[in-house]
Amino acid sequence: MDAAIRFIQVSMEEADEPFVNAIAFLDISDSRITPEEALELVKKQEFIREARLIKPSTEGFICDDYFFPLTVGNERSIIFRKTVYEALFKGLREKFGSAGEAMLYYQGFNVGYGLCASHMSMGCAEKPEFLIEMAKAFSRTLGWAIIDHYKMDLKKGKAKLRVYQNFECEVGKGSEKPYSHFYRGVIAGWFHKFFGKSVEVKETKCIAKGDAYCEFLIQTH
Repeated sequence: MDAAIRFIQVSMEEADEPFVNAIAFLDISDSRITPEEALELVKKQEFIREARLIKPSTEGFICDDYFFPLTVGNERSIIFRKTVYEALFKGLREKFGSAGEAMLYYQGFNVGYGLCASHMSMGCAEKPEFLIEMAKAFSRTLGWAIIDHYKMDLKKGKAKLRVYQNFECEVGKGSEKPYSHFYRGVIAGWFHKFFGKSVEVKETKCIAKGDAYCEFLIQTH
């Protein structure tokens, strides 16, 4: 079979699961084999327990209609395109002004607090480096931002984060002041749980007002 693999993705299962689910998009446009014949060849492989063919929903268009719902860490997840979350964030600001910004902050705070609590429940609450790396991985994997650099002083209860491509601030370019409220709230909630006390988070640099990256200073009260 002359086929090119254009995309393949494997699900994240529990460590003791003997099988995983996978989806693959094969390009057989230069082959004489039909999709049905390709499916039968796949089924004959010893490591394949079951295989299905996803047919185009309309001519020239095919998408994954098998992996539903999307999950991250055994929790259902959804994906927002930029046009959607831009409308949500800007709409809240335009409708309610500073009250809308406060709403975004406190929603983010609850999200961040819950994330840190979840990371701590993995049995690594006494390992600050592990918790920070988990936070960095989640921020990047979920498409929020890239935490490129951080400094933390556990004794003084303070930290500094350098963040690139903050999804919230990208939609606020042209702002005359720091734009992050939701993501700043996430940081505040996360460090509130991490330090076990109230924190203040200031965004001192922001891509919305022309800086190369967003920078957040965290200080406990």
